[in-house]
This record gives sequence, C-alpha cells and structure tokens, in this order.
Amino acid sequence: MSANLVKVDVSEKVMSRLSSSARASRRDESEFVEEAIAEYLDRQDMELAAVEQGMLAAADSGVISHQAMKAWLLSWGTDIELPPPEPDIVRRR
Repeated sequence: MSANLVKVDVSEKVMSRLSSSARASRRDESEFVEEAIAEYLDRQDMELAAVEQGMLAAADSGVISHQAMKAWLLSWGTDIELPPPEPDIVRRR
C-alpha cells in the first residue's frame, strides 16, 4: 500500500496521549493515527447515511411543523387537549 504524508499540528497534551496509547498498543504513532482517522471516517459515513435516510423518509412522509407540535404540547393538561398532530409539511421528491 502506498503511503501519503499528512502534517497535523496537535497540542502537546494530544501528542503525549497519542504516544502513550501507541506504545501501550505496541504500534507506531503513524499506524495508530491512521486507524483513528479511518474509524472517524467510518462513523462520519454512517452518520451522513443516517441523515440522508431521514431526509428521504421526511420527503416521503412529511414532517410535523414546529407550530403544530408546540400547539399540541401546550394543550397537554388543559381542558382542550389536542390530538397528536399529523405531518403538515410534505416535500415530495
């Protein structure tokens, strides 16, 4: 595998933690950093996919506006409690 050099400025505290963790896991710092970056990118990909899935679901089903939700919540415990709101903002793809 070819390697690319990336320069990152980190505080002394972060560098100390990196060095300690790399030593404890018996890996060099570069290997440790590469694994950490790869794991971070995997989490980012999953988060972005979940947001996209939510956006698509909202486009299909619609969403409940802030005003409708607020009116419903404010009606709780009153003599005129409203039924749960239905989606009132629909964005079709």
